[in-house]
Amino acid sequence: MKVVQSSEFRVQSSEFKVQGSGFRVCSGLYKTFSLIAAFLLLFNIETQAQEEAYLYHLNPYNFIRYDLNQMHYPGGRQYSDQFQDKLQDLLTRGEGKINIVHIGGSHIQAGSFSGEMRTRFQQLNGGMNAGWGFMFPYRISRTNSPFGYYIRYNGAWRSFRNVERKKSGTLGVGGIAVTTASPKAELTILLEDENQLDYSFNQLRIYYSNKANNYEVSVDSTLVKSVNKTDDYVDFTLNEYVDSLNITLLKQPEKPGEFTLFGMTTEKAPNGILYHSIGVNGAHVPAFLRCQLFREQLAELQPDVVILGVGINDAYGRRFSQARFEDNYDQLITKIKRATPEALIIFTTNNDSYLYRRYVNKNGLKVRESMYKMAEKYKAGVWDMFEVMGGLNSIVLWQKNNLAQSDKIHFTREGYLLIADLFFTAWMQDFEAQLQLKNKIAETSDTAEPEDNFSAPSAETDEE
Repeated sequence: MKVVQSSEFRVQSSEFKVQGSGFRVCSGLYKTFSLIAAFLLLFNIETQAQEEAYLYHLNPYNFIRYDLNQMHYPGGRQYSDQFQDKLQDLLTRGEGKINIVHIGGSHIQAGSFSGEMRTRFQQLNGGMNAGWGFMFPYRISRTNSPFGYYIRYNGAWRSFRNVERKKSGTLGVGGIAVTTASPKAELTILLEDENQLDYSFNQLRIYYSNKANNYEVSVDSTLVKSVNKTDDYVDFTLNEYVDSLNITLLKQPEKPGEFTLFGMTTEKAPNGILYHSIGVNGAHVPAFLRCQLFREQLAELQPDVVILGVGINDAYGRRFSQARFEDNYDQLITKIKRATPEALIIFTTNNDSYLYRRYVNKNGLKVRESMYKMAEKYKAGVWDMFEVMGGLNSIVLWQKNNLAQSDKIHFTREGYLLIADLFFTAWMQDFEAQLQLKNKIAETSDTAEPEDNFSAPSAETDEE
């Protein structure tokens, strides 16, 4: 099978452009189109000078169904339209903030998929980078940190993940927590130099539990502009932007008790897009149902979009129950709806995969069916990764082309980047299509003939 490698081919969306003649639309839509067109032109120029600079990394692998790469809204576009209106407003005026929360398992914890999505959204227009978003010191749990940052630590800590059934404790939206009783503990946030964008920050929020109120949380006092502390989190506003920061936890010696960290967020601007990546290796839907503070902390993130990539671990095994899977998802979506009733929910179907490296996992078809059903029920969106990547048994072709790993479940970094670019492309082409529809409606409204029953004002009204 002949495949064109990524270094030989770069493509940009032929659909995502502005028509030159006869373009009549309200000023807001015109500005949005102009910004996007300028953005595409900028990247086209940069691509010639720098090979890795591109907008859509869509290599023409002949097993990928590019023709099926689109967003689906089987229950209607109510929440999608609300999100797109807010995105258009942000692109047009440069004011406002959009929060996207992406939840999943190992596909998300690795950070390649969600990190590429973050970069794509924040490159839509100048000033879209509102910061990194959710972070966690995964190293304490002896698990992999996402690409883009890492967090050093000292002190004695113990961890608890939502997939660890033999442990118990309180968990938040991140699905993972670490606890210390050390007299002094420290965490140091370090941003990677390899990040495409500048993620230095001047806002830090730390989500925690400290019922004994016996720990003082602090950062370098010379950097602190203001502090706002509640029972659930503490906010630090800094007087300058930093790409590393040391956090100190100091225990009052006369007071017993522990400090539990649920995660933190970093931000750099009041306007733009935040893309929160939340993943736990091996997590399935019941694992997130174990998170007692899921709803409360999700509400604090104020998401406009919640992307649900949970399902690959639910479907791993011969005893998969489609009815139980849907029931568990109903419970999770209930929590999401209570936290953020107006947010757009998007399901990403499972990738094609194998069971035990030997057998084609046909449960992916059942998960796909369930997600379409739930999308209709909850007026959510679906990005059909299963079909786009080539359908049943396509994971073998991804592996042969170094896009998937030998376990036939996970992707390589190059594969995750490609998956992200496919997803982003589908999303932006849908956004473009809706802008064009608005343009047509505006044109129709502007050219409509006056109604025949129009009557001139009376003489009495004219005198007034």
